[in-house]
Amino acid sequence: MVEYPSASWNQQRMQEALKSPEITVKMSALRVLQEVPKDEYVQALINSLEDPDRLVRTNAAIALGKIRNPQATIPLVRHAVIDPDREVQSYALWAYRQIDYTRTSQQLIELLTTSDSHPMIRFAANEIRQKSDVKAIEGIIQRFHSRQAYASFDLDVRAAGALYEIGNITVEPLVKCLDSEDVRVQVNAIYTLGKIGDNRAVLPLISHIANANVEVRSRISDALIKIGASAVPDLVKLLEHNDRDIKWIAAYTLGKIGPSAEPALLTALKARGDKPSEDIIYALGTAGTAESFSLLHNLYSNTKDDSVKAWATISLSNLIARNYDSISSPKTVDEFMDLLGEQLKPHMTLDNEALLKLGKIYVIRALRSTTPDRLSANITMAVKCFDLAIIESETVLAKAYRLFYGSYLKLMTSRSAEIMGYVERDFTDLKKDAEKTDNKKEIMLVIGEVLAVLRKAYADRSYNFSGQFAEFVDTCVAIERFIPLDEGPREEAKKLSQKEIAKLHTDIEIVQKKIGALIDQFGTSGEAEPAAQALRLSTELAKMDTGMYSDYRVVESCLKNIINHAKMTAEEKSELHFKVLMVSRNGLSQVEAVIDQITKSLNVKPAAEQKTPVEVKEAKVAKEEKKTKKKTGILEYVVIIILVLLIAGVLLLALNKFGFIHLPYTFPISWLNRDIATLFLNA
Repeated sequence: MVEYPSASWNQQRMQEALKSPEITVKMSALRVLQEVPKDEYVQALINSLEDPDRLVRTNAAIALGKIRNPQATIPLVRHAVIDPDREVQSYALWAYRQIDYTRTSQQLIELLTTSDSHPMIRFAANEIRQKSDVKAIEGIIQRFHSRQAYASFDLDVRAAGALYEIGNITVEPLVKCLDSEDVRVQVNAIYTLGKIGDNRAVLPLISHIANANVEVRSRISDALIKIGASAVPDLVKLLEHNDRDIKWIAAYTLGKIGPSAEPALLTALKARGDKPSEDIIYALGTAGTAESFSLLHNLYSNTKDDSVKAWATISLSNLIARNYDSISSPKTVDEFMDLLGEQLKPHMTLDNEALLKLGKIYVIRALRSTTPDRLSANITMAVKCFDLAIIESETVLAKAYRLFYGSYLKLMTSRSAEIMGYVERDFTDLKKDAEKTDNKKEIMLVIGEVLAVLRKAYADRSYNFSGQFAEFVDTCVAIERFIPLDEGPREEAKKLSQKEIAKLHTDIEIVQKKIGALIDQFGTSGEAEPAAQALRLSTELAKMDTGMYSDYRVVESCLKNIINHAKMTAEEKSELHFKVLMVSRNGLSQVEAVIDQITKSLNVKPAAEQKTPVEVKEAKVAKEEKKTKKKTGILEYVVIIILVLLIAGVLLLALNKFGFIHLPYTFPISWLNRDIATLFLNA
């Protein structure tokens, strides 16, 4: 006969009843606990919330609601928002509401910063928002404080996401963080304010640009870009700032905000008159639409200032890449495109996307060409754009187009009988890249079709390259259906071998010593800012020992700051800044090349080998051991020689005794008394 639980049962029996396979026993235990709620049963009731039976879960929630223990907060929230049964959800929500909020806030903060369930995160954020719980917000902000020396610019994405979910009531506490002496608090607050996007953050963010270092300025810029149009008026005012760097930060930010900044930028450009306007020209190139083309082209055509001309070239290139079909003066655009070719160079601030689009525009121009020479000239320019796009970002699409149109151009212009063999080999790398993409079968099919056209053109000596180019383009563009514009091959994380790790460790140690010499020199000359940047660079390089380091933005920022503050010529700085651009591509070797040039320009002496106290102690012990071993070695040699002589003497005496040899009396034994010698020999 089944015995049902009662209030007289002890804790052990009651908990066993809650685990019983009999549903009636479990339900009876739950009803008893609803009548006599006790804290010691909280964990057992939380476990019952996971029971497959909806009635058990419902009654467990009711019991927890009557106990009102904050330990049950997160389990109750989970069932209130994601339980499959609506009735369980209702009772779990009721139970949660029975617990005093002041006792649940810490649990809600934990949920916000650790959970991966968006419904639960939204629920917790809404609770904190409804209660205007500033203490909870400040508790989350506490996570921003630096925990390690090298973590100054690291983001706590969990905490930032929690504050974003809570919403606009976090803006004021976050704005206060901008004045923190802890840089990590600053950058996390800046990032979160940008994520929230509240207009109230615009002025505080802009007011902190002047006193911020390059890294923090870039974070503020990112935040203002996210906030968007409401930041434009105040950013335009910064374009007239006396500090050139601040003007360029404002221009960059306005450009990235986009078309909503265009009217204000055009007004600012007209207001400048004859004054230098490279910053506004650059911003319009990034933010402008077809409306900006005429004004920028007039500047490009009429200026005698080489700097203005160069920036106008970059801006018009960006503008045309985005708005080619909507510009109202196509003839002027074509004239500019004809002249652009010679001016395109690596790292001229045109990104991969803009260069790809320019390359495709040259392909369109090739389709419209009326002569083979024009066709060839436009394809040549298209290939150059795709080449530059690969330098900026090595995507599959850029490599494919560069190969497709480059191969067509080779067959069109080459007279070599072996040219097709070279073309076939060129396709090997693209096929390898295709293997790493999601749509490798489709991409391989397009590659096969392109190769088929090229083989046909090679075999047909009278092939009409101009007449068949449109068909070839149709074959090539089919690849875009399978490769997004910004997608490259998916590289698997390569695990370094022990030998490679050892070499990496050695290489980093070498670079660290060179940076140490820089730090010593900066410290001696009292240059605090470059010394701090060099120290930060050193700690950043320490992260590379794992072999998994990939984001070189902080390293680049440190190097740029060191170069900017270093006492060297403008030409040397310009060359170094160019080399820094290649750090993300070449990694540690490029960092070392930049450091070597800096140390050479500043006549930095190699750092003296300095040993740690432990190393000094170990060296001393080793020296003492060496001395002891040396003394011991000499004594051992003396003892061995004496033993050898004694053994030799005994052997001679033994041989003389048995008549094998006859010793003369002049032998040292004769120095002894003859009788004693006789006794000794007879012994």
